[in-house]
Amino acid sequence: MAGFTIDRRGLLAGAAAGASMLASGAPAAAQAPQGRLSFPQGFRWGCATAGHQIEGNNTNSDLWLLENIKPTIYVERSGDACDSYHRYEEDIALLAGLGFDTYRFSIEWARIEPSRGYFSAAELDHYKRVMEACRRRKVAPAVTFLHSSAPRWFAEAGGWLNPEAPALFARYCSTAAKALAGDMDYAFTINEPQVQKGFRSIPGAAQGFVKRDAATLAMLAAAARATGSERFVTSDHPDIDAMTPLLIAGHEQAYAAIKAERSALPVGVTLNIIDFEPATEDSPYEEVRWKANGDWLEARRRTGDFTGAQVYKRIPLPGKGRPLPKLPPLPFAAGGDLMVQFSRPEALGAGVEFVHAKTGKPVFVTENGLQTDNDADRVWYIDQALASLHGAISRGVPVMGYLHWSLLDNFEWTQGYKPKYGLVAVDRTSFRRTPKPSAAHLGAIARRNAI
Repeated sequence: MAGFTIDRRGLLAGAAAGASMLASGAPAAAQAPQGRLSFPQGFRWGCATAGHQIEGNNTNSDLWLLENIKPTIYVERSGDACDSYHRYEEDIALLAGLGFDTYRFSIEWARIEPSRGYFSAAELDHYKRVMEACRRRKVAPAVTFLHSSAPRWFAEAGGWLNPEAPALFARYCSTAAKALAGDMDYAFTINEPQVQKGFRSIPGAAQGFVKRDAATLAMLAAAARATGSERFVTSDHPDIDAMTPLLIAGHEQAYAAIKAERSALPVGVTLNIIDFEPATEDSPYEEVRWKANGDWLEARRRTGDFTGAQVYKRIPLPGKGRPLPKLPPLPFAAGGDLMVQFSRPEALGAGVEFVHAKTGKPVFVTENGLQTDNDADRVWYIDQALASLHGAISRGVPVMGYLHWSLLDNFEWTQGYKPKYGLVAVDRTSFRRTPKPSAAHLGAIARRNAI
């Protein structure tokens, strides 16, 4: 559908229309010299990316087909993306040179298992070389096994609505871990498996999703016809309630499979955490928080060494009672754009506190950032978000590290290349990388481990 630009974080538009640090008791942050606030010793600093968004030409993936089908909700194709499949050495060198010690990236299931049951030794070797490049630069590889895109054959078989899905995913994770886990510092099974559930949990959100869901289902029906499959199910599918039990089983089986190959490797899952906060004295925010995240937080208590928290938004939820005081306006939130107004940096500290309180496990900030074309706003946001995170650590939350989204301006799913989250700009023709002032700013914070 023309102009229909909702991505993983942009789901908020529809919803808004409706309304080694693994041990608990990690050392608390302390006051650094010259009035700076220091982070714990061993705190990880880095950036996050995802294969489909930066590598380019992920032609065996389900989302590649959706980008090229008609009708589609994607405003443009991923194409060459940032050409990081070939330029990973440059990206890792850039990250290390800026002062970061951790790189979160994903390995692409669609490359490693391009057809069901066939595993590419060449692609496994490629990702081994990526991790070797990290090692040469003294950068810790933090690897996601599934970041939104999956093999086309998996979608043709029903994706995460197929009862076989957990076992199929675990088999892939076992094969990949056998070849690659020895070079990883951290592993993540699935990226943001509950992101749709979070936004759909907002009171009154259902109406805001009507057009989106109709357009998505039309696109998926076109993909099914094109592939001759009974149904074509991807991460875009609206039936998140039916997918959730299978996704949880997939995480749990994948965790066991990865641990079987390397038991000491820290393995978790990343969750998109919306900071639901009360707007009135009788706000239903606690109920909404649990509706959005409860299934996965309970799963996390059972399975996983830590939780990856990905925090972007704070949404105040009103009831019918007396209004509570509002936070001061954001310096960059002009006009009535709810997407921007919800980009509160205070959400980061509140989000990690919530996750830790419900799981009892350490938290790793695996994504946080600001969509903006104004890099000065990004610098301001980084400082405020890290101050919020420091406050949570000071209150006893064991936080393993902070990974900024994203290293590069990249393909942001259905919105294409327009949104800018990167610390580094990428020329779409030459692929030249140009660090922004925010890259040097956050890199300096990482080098001194203090704000």
